[in-house]
Amino acid sequence: MPRARLANAGLILAVSTAVLAGCTPFHALYAHTTSTPGPKPYDLTTLAPGRLAILGVVTTPGLQGFGAPLSHALTAALAEVSPSLRLISTRETVNALNDDGLAAHYADLMSGFSRSGILDRKVLKTVGRAVRSRYVVLPGLAEFRETILDRFEISGLKIVQSRISTLRLWMQLWDTDTGRMLWEASGEASAASQLLRPGRTVPFDEIARKLWLRMLKGDTQWRLS
Repeated sequence: MPRARLANAGLILAVSTAVLAGCTPFHALYAHTTSTPGPKPYDLTTLAPGRLAILGVVTTPGLQGFGAPLSHALTAALAEVSPSLRLISTRETVNALNDDGLAAHYADLMSGFSRSGILDRKVLKTVGRAVRSRYVVLPGLAEFRETILDRFEISGLKIVQSRISTLRLWMQLWDTDTGRMLWEASGEASAASQLLRPGRTVPFDEIARKLWLRMLKGDTQWRLS
């Protein structure tokens, strides 16, 4: 190999080693949330003691695969802020409705919301009675996207890559007896992680749990590194 090429290869290797040694993989989350005034799900004990049921995640057909991890993350977040409530997970909710032969009613409730943005009062009351819950939380996924950024590129060598994950969520609290929406919130979180190793990424469900939790707590802006 010519001396010049050896020198260039040595320079690239030296710079690469220095950059990788000096770059510690990081996880950073930035978020912004908004909510309407009113009772939050973790304040339900001030309204009435009881159970809180979680409905299925509302989203577009292309994002329905994220429904399960989002539901699990929401259940975990609610457990952190409302330990005195009896939480009815999405799985328990749909199982109870199916046991009572209300699958079609539930489908009508959710499809009707997709069309109008409103949960039908009569059907909602039927669902509430079936799961024995005065209040239900309706979660939604508005957007999820990931972008890979290359940094410190030298002579075509990609030394460091960063993954940027952006998640937009919303949730609503409904009273099954009155058919009224009591509270709603939305939030957006962006998580950045350096891909020095394949495992150094921020798990989707962890981003969701932290964002759900901040929405529930009413934190408008935050950063967690």
